[in-house]
Amino acid sequence: MRCQGAVSLGKGLDQRAAACEAVNAMDYHPSVSSDPETRIRLALDGAIEALKLARREAEGAREDRQRLRWVAVGMVSALQCALVAALSGYDTATLEAVLDPPQDDRVAPVSLLLRRARSQEYLSPPEKLELTTGRLHAIERVVSLRNAGVHGLDAEPPESFFRDAETLLDVISHLAVHAPAFDVKTFRVQHIFLTDQCAGLYQDLNALRG
Repeated sequence: MRCQGAVSLGKGLDQRAAACEAVNAMDYHPSVSSDPETRIRLALDGAIEALKLARREAEGAREDRQRLRWVAVGMVSALQCALVAALSGYDTATLEAVLDPPQDDRVAPVSLLLRRARSQEYLSPPEKLELTTGRLHAIERVVSLRNAGVHGLDAEPPESFFRDAETLLDVISHLAVHAPAFDVKTFRVQHIFLTDQCAGLYQDLNALRG
């Protein structure tokens, strides 16, 4: 899940580039550590940076609605990172749980990570993710908007964007805040930051929706 295209945006370039760099670090095997604690820490740090990006772009979207595409970029990246942390949290978790089988040096795409997080094979209640078909489609719409933003395509945010984004944020909150599979005591600082960033982004989305 490479974050591309930040070089063409002008204002906010440095902030977006820094967030993209943090997110992109998840895509390579050296950063997807075989040590679960390191893997979780990298994933949580990446989620925090991605949520910060989403919040900065949400602020800018008050004046320029096209920046909602970059809100989607941050949110989808945060979701991928939260899924990696969740699927690495159990003592029985394996590195393979977060990798892409066709390219086993890369983190699996969000669609595959979501499927695993919904499977009893990887997570048990309450950490296991429960998603209706409608909520899954909502996430897919945000992912589609994210892809348009990353690849420089001209795509308007759907009318359902704010509902869809809140659905995706619910999933991030479930995985990283409310029912984390990782040990919160070990990652207390990251958990505090994620709690704050998720709460702030809910407020930002509500303010934009008006």
